[in-house]
Amino acid sequence: MGSELAADRRGASWGVRLGCMVLGMFGVGTVAAQTAHYQGGVGVALFLAPAYPGSDSERLFAYPYPYWDYESPTLHLHHQHLRAKWARHSSFSIGLGANGSPPAAAGTPDARAGMPNLDPTVALGPDIMMRLPARAGGWRIWLGARARYRWAMGPGLQLMPLGSSASAFVESRTPRGRVWPIVVSFGPVFRGHGVNEYFFGVPPAYAAAGRPAYSAPGGYAGVRLTAAVSTRAGPFDFAIFGRYRNYSGAAFASSPLLKVSNTLIVGAAVVWVFVRSGDD
Repeated sequence: MGSELAADRRGASWGVRLGCMVLGMFGVGTVAAQTAHYQGGVGVALFLAPAYPGSDSERLFAYPYPYWDYESPTLHLHHQHLRAKWARHSSFSIGLGANGSPPAAAGTPDARAGMPNLDPTVALGPDIMMRLPARAGGWRIWLGARARYRWAMGPGLQLMPLGSSASAFVESRTPRGRVWPIVVSFGPVFRGHGVNEYFFGVPPAYAAAGRPAYSAPGGYAGVRLTAAVSTRAGPFDFAIFGRYRNYSGAAFASSPLLKVSNTLIVGAAVVWVFVRSGDD
């Protein structure tokens, strides 16, 4: 799903979440201003990804985005999430996060040829993370779970509800203070019928030779492995990230739109940070 502690975690956090692309629930007290850290800027991400989920063709995507990050002992406000650290204890946090998927045109010669374009989607929902005791070598291990409700964004930013999804994951982070902090996460994904139908269903009106009508059931949606490495050079933060996805055994494995069982997203991002708290 890091920047959830101090400077070394900020760069890795947006790196991981962009690879996923490619964003509460809290009850906290007032925090003194001198304990807070903040920064802001603008960034751009460039990544190579399947033309649509499960596609055997790839596209190059490029997206600019605003970047901000505010962190106190109990609250973390990031451009992709709002998170609170439970009862001022940094080993447990609960928050509100977001993510999305890019649009996919159906005019290319692939399995979706002749079908409607896929609109970009946005998903919003709660997440929970708990840190385990430090491992050998100082690596930090987190257990997490996310729930999301997803909408497709049609013309005029009209939102069409698709349904819900959930995921669980284990996340490992390098010790603090590393010049090149690394974040790795792994876990299963589950999606409702509406989300799977949007990406993998074939309405009868669009059935064709080699593409029979198909209704995608909800359920298990594969596993994903995400990794990111980041660093800072003056006012710039850099990240390289990747996400591997395996659809073997997924509820929609028999969809004619699922052309490959393994997909990979790789990319890079740079952020120009021009506003930063004095002690960062």
